[in-house]
Amino acid sequence: MKNIKPIFLLLTAAISMTVVCSLTGFAEEESSTAETFTSGDYEYILNDDGSATLTKYLGSDAEIVVPDQVDDYDVTVLGGGIFANKDYITSIALPETLTELKDSCFYCCSSLETFTVADGNSQFQVKDDVLFSADGTYLYCYPLAKKGDSYTIPDGVVEIWSSAFAKASLTDIQFPDGLLYIDDWTFSYTQLSELHLPDSVTEIGGYAFAYCNNLTEIDFPADLEIIDAAAFCSNENLTAIHLPDGLQTIQMAAFAGTGMKDVTIPASVTYIGFCAFGYEADMETTVPNFTVYGEVGSQAEIYCTDTDEENSYENHFNFASVLSSDDESSDGESPVKIETKKTTSTGKWFLIGAGVLVLLIGGLVLILSGRKKDASDAGKKPRKSHKTDKEAKAKLHAEEAEIEEEPAELDATKSDVAEDPTDPADNES
Repeated sequence: MKNIKPIFLLLTAAISMTVVCSLTGFAEEESSTAETFTSGDYEYILNDDGSATLTKYLGSDAEIVVPDQVDDYDVTVLGGGIFANKDYITSIALPETLTELKDSCFYCCSSLETFTVADGNSQFQVKDDVLFSADGTYLYCYPLAKKGDSYTIPDGVVEIWSSAFAKASLTDIQFPDGLLYIDDWTFSYTQLSELHLPDSVTEIGGYAFAYCNNLTEIDFPADLEIIDAAAFCSNENLTAIHLPDGLQTIQMAAFAGTGMKDVTIPASVTYIGFCAFGYEADMETTVPNFTVYGEVGSQAEIYCTDTDEENSYENHFNFASVLSSDDESSDGESPVKIETKKTTSTGKWFLIGAGVLVLLIGGLVLILSGRKKDASDAGKKPRKSHKTDKEAKAKLHAEEAEIEEEPAELDATKSDVAEDPTDPADNES
């Protein structure tokens, strides 16, 4: 992940992903700084150890056999997106010399059915046509043309690689206990309607489940700590979520463009990126009457009126307090939500002004009525009405009680958004 100017690159990534399958290839980071060579159907650069990284495929074969050498240099790395969008590829055979894959090497290979790995390769293996690390802890790629609409990820997998299932037609995926990380774009554009993640998952990468239009239900992991940028953006049919206690970070646009009208944010959350909730997919239009539930003084409350000058946004969401998990009602029942919309400073001064105006009018009426009575009862000494004083005092207290205390000033200063997911369309080796 990279430091970025967040709003610009996030919008660029979202737009580029909608047309990514029309692209012909990926730019390579090393090719901009290192000399590029051509050998047969490949462009490559030299690594510091004298081996080669293949950066671009120039051929048109349906059955790809990656060479173990180019110009007498061992091929050890496949650059980011090297075969991306090659919809004619049906199989890919990896050489014995290969030790590393960069992100999204096989993104949107819609006709890809299987992988094979040469004997003697110590880094990769193939199980049921799916590419894994040799020890089974990493799942690198699920071939998009593999038959079936469901898949069970094997036990032992701890990380699912970038774009591994992107655009797969699967409607059901079973995840193993012990899974820790789901990388960027991993399940984007899939047909999943329900998502049941194991409690062991601690991080969900950027755009990991973006553009999953059928997704309506999510069981978040109990151990989840981080939801990265745009992880669930543009899931139009997602209307409700339950975030786990212990969640710490929700990055920018994480749930932008969903069907959600409200959200409950646990007190454990210490950072919420701009446009994370309450925004349409354009990240400019707000959801009408969007409500955030949370504990008073928590990041949830801050988010409702938070601003971000760098990204030119200012929130105006409803806030409703909710009892902490440690609190119980007097009858021992579970805590319930208590709606307490914040009174703005403008509203406060309006109430004060109205109260003063009422007192002035009331005083004027009393004076005028008193003068009228004096005129009709000439020579009589006016008698002070204790009842009137008590009523006026009670009225004043009642009006003062209606004027809420001015909210404490909230420290809305946030650190810049430091990370953004890598868009496969801009992915580099």
